[in-house]
Amino acid sequence: MGRVLLYNTQPLQFTSQPLFISELANLPFTPMEAIIHICHVIKHRAVGLLSNRIFVLWQYTPNENALRTFCNPYRYDFSRCHYNSKFDYIIFAFIDGFILIYQINQMKQIRRCQHHWQMITDLVNSQDQNLLLSSSIDHMINVWNLETLQHLYQYKADEEIFRIDVIHESLFYYRTLKSIILFNLNLHTILFSITNTKVKSLKLFTDMQHIARIIAIVEDNSSILISPVSGCCLNYVSNIAKKPIKQILHDISRSSIYSLQSDGEIVLYRADNNPCVAEYRIRTKSEQYAITCMTLIHPICTQLFNLTTMKTTIEKSLEKQIVFLGHANGYISLFQGDSFTMEPILAHKSSILCLETSRTSMQTSKILFTNCEVLLSSSIDRIIHLWNLTINKFDDSIQLIHIVAVEQEKNISFESIKFLSMIDNFIVANYSDQNYLHIWQLLNISIRTNAHDQWGIVEHPTKGNHHHGQIQAISASLKLKLFASSDTEGTIKIWDNTNSLVREIYLDKSLGAIEFLSQNDELLVAYQDNIHLILPENYLSNYQKLKIKQQAFATIIAENDLLEVTQPLIIPYQSLPIFNYRIKTHHTKQRLQIFERQLAGRFTVVESDSAQSDDENLLSLNMDRLSIVSDDADWFGLAEDVKDILRMKKKEIRHQNKQLKTIETEINEQ
Repeated sequence: MGRVLLYNTQPLQFTSQPLFISELANLPFTPMEAIIHICHVIKHRAVGLLSNRIFVLWQYTPNENALRTFCNPYRYDFSRCHYNSKFDYIIFAFIDGFILIYQINQMKQIRRCQHHWQMITDLVNSQDQNLLLSSSIDHMINVWNLETLQHLYQYKADEEIFRIDVIHESLFYYRTLKSIILFNLNLHTILFSITNTKVKSLKLFTDMQHIARIIAIVEDNSSILISPVSGCCLNYVSNIAKKPIKQILHDISRSSIYSLQSDGEIVLYRADNNPCVAEYRIRTKSEQYAITCMTLIHPICTQLFNLTTMKTTIEKSLEKQIVFLGHANGYISLFQGDSFTMEPILAHKSSILCLETSRTSMQTSKILFTNCEVLLSSSIDRIIHLWNLTINKFDDSIQLIHIVAVEQEKNISFESIKFLSMIDNFIVANYSDQNYLHIWQLLNISIRTNAHDQWGIVEHPTKGNHHHGQIQAISASLKLKLFASSDTEGTIKIWDNTNSLVREIYLDKSLGAIEFLSQNDELLVAYQDNIHLILPENYLSNYQKLKIKQQAFATIIAENDLLEVTQPLIIPYQSLPIFNYRIKTHHTKQRLQIFERQLAGRFTVVESDSAQSDDENLLSLNMDRLSIVSDDADWFGLAEDVKDILRMKKKEIRHQNKQLKTIETEINEQ
């Protein structure tokens, strides 16, 4: 009815009488229109009156008139209004979860936010008026920084929230249908990306152009491609096989994503489609060669870049990343290295479980391999091997050269290594039966036991403090020389390279994976169906001193344009072409490499398991087969071309074998 009552609040009594009653006949409300909310606009000595469709700013002194009438600019009804006197903002909330922030003088919209998905029930300022808290019946409380207009934090309650208010400084309460809950708002995290589902794994990938991407594996085994600059979702990788995912890699230089399934099969996706499109599957012909793990390494970061005997074709190939695969029989092989090939190497006597790339600050030291990136491997035998990359001078192929083996001390653990990482000459590992980290420092690698194995004198500090739950993720900061680990009980522990505990952060059991960003050493945390960011000054008390020491690092994470969306070619998982990966033989012909890139959507090559006879007139019992998976008109021509390539390859091998036999015969005759 347009009636406004003003009460004296000093002292506040339930029996207080109104100081005056004013009938406002000129307000633009209809007779049956309800005023659903009121806010005090103290700077203007006014009251904000809100209905479902109109906001009226009514000045109660000295003229008692309507200063401003503002119609709902949005398609859904108002639910709340709120005034912030520090920034002179009027904030509107809507029944669909939207929040609009306006400058009250000009009623100009300055921010539009949507972090709720149902009706907002309350808005409240912190005591210093820098923060805005919003509650909703969607069980969420969101925290906003009104100075930067940044969304800081999101908390998930278990019930619908109907009221929220401040008690003292950072002490708040919220009311649900059955309870009143007090909480202390101590913000150490910033909301980085909203996933709306639990994140199991986080991994940062970069290339030499400083373009970076974050891959998040979520609960349904699909993956999200996230920008490390803005936190925006750039692309989506569906789990078309509906199988558990062990590992996922993003080769930015080729815009490829490798998804390793629990059965050892890899699905290759293209990231320049939205959603990412599966092109073909990679699997070994035999279970004993099954793929168990994989890692990416950029040749420019390795010793390959310093070699002076490289040819032009090799230099071009160094611009792109290469993928190493670990196998169930202990072999390490290389996949899709453009003009690079590598003979598989027997790295371990048992199945490889961890295959990682070290991270290096490129600083010169007495240990040669610390100024370049190397390959780390570990298997069921619990031995950690380090491998350097070099080029074979005979055929310009990549070779793995063994650097050093780190074998655990007696009775450390009888279980295999679950997580493995390395910064410069510090190696960190976690065994699957232990809730703490082991850190080794390589001091000297001059001891050689035989022609193949080189063993190092290592310092193994005291084992770290226990986690209360099972360790679920580890990450490493290259600039600060710190390691972070999280567990299933919701605790994050920060360690230095002497295995001393630097900081503990306690969250709840909804904590998931963690990952350091290489730009400013922010720590990404998968928490409560979102990804949060913790600034280094919030997890390190002496960060400013460390920052001064590390000014030499100028790591930049740049953001290129959003991925160009092309029309995706959707193929069912059962119809995807299959590339049978044989670690015994590798394609050395350039035409075969071109064929691999053309493989998607055309055909599958299944090579024979048995070797071709040296007699060219005798045909093998198991001929090479080609199965059609496309009705492409050019398929028959391509198929004949592939057959010709395979014939050439086998003919060349037979010719080389004959030459070797001829040389041996001549030597014996002499």
